[in-house]
Amino acid sequence: MARTTALVSALIGLLLLVGTTVHGQEARGTIETRVALDNDAVLVALLTFPPGSASDEHSGLDPELGIVVEGELTLVTLKGREVLGPGTVHWLPALTVHDARNDSDRPVRLWVILFKR
Repeated sequence: MARTTALVSALIGLLLLVGTTVHGQEARGTIETRVALDNDAVLVALLTFPPGSASDEHSGLDPELGIVVEGELTLVTLKGREVLGPGTVHWLPALTVHDARNDSDRPVRLWVILFKR
């Protein structure tokens, strides 16, 4: 139960960050999160990033898998910048610092699966 509370708190914190000023500019949109499944083992959510939105730099307590459904997501990690298109699957180990961004003029939709420990 404590882990679920921590994950929900982290997700809410992420959503609050998206609505704040990013690098001196107003964020253009808020990331929409639709939770499809949340149990002791996994959290599965469909995220929609409006054009110009970003998660800001953060890390998760648990590993996560992202599957881009629509649009192009820019993922920035310590390894560099990657543009992920539809059908791309990306694995992020626990505690990986990253920033997910929509630098395009079209929405980005992706499934995110957080594997709870």
